[in-house]
Amino acid sequence: MKCTAIFLVLSMVVLMAQPAEGFLGLLFQGVIHGQQLTELQQLAEQQQLAEQQQQQLVDQQQLQQQQQQLDKRAFEQLEYN
Repeated sequence: MKCTAIFLVLSMVVLMAQPAEGFLGLLFQGVIHGQQLTELQQLAEQQQLAEQQQQQLVDQQQLQQQQQQLDKRAFEQLEYN
């Protein structure tokens, strides 16, 4: 009788432990997904920063070309005067 009671109690403990393991599994999966999302966000930020830097270079080149054109016009006006 004691063995049967112990067996039933231990069976209940095992059955109750399985949902907890599932909960921990979900928790660990959530942590892993959170890390992956963080990595994706960092990658997106790096790409955005690279695009901004590229755009700044293009803008600088355009400004330099405009400045050269203005300098050329100013020089030509000085020659005609």
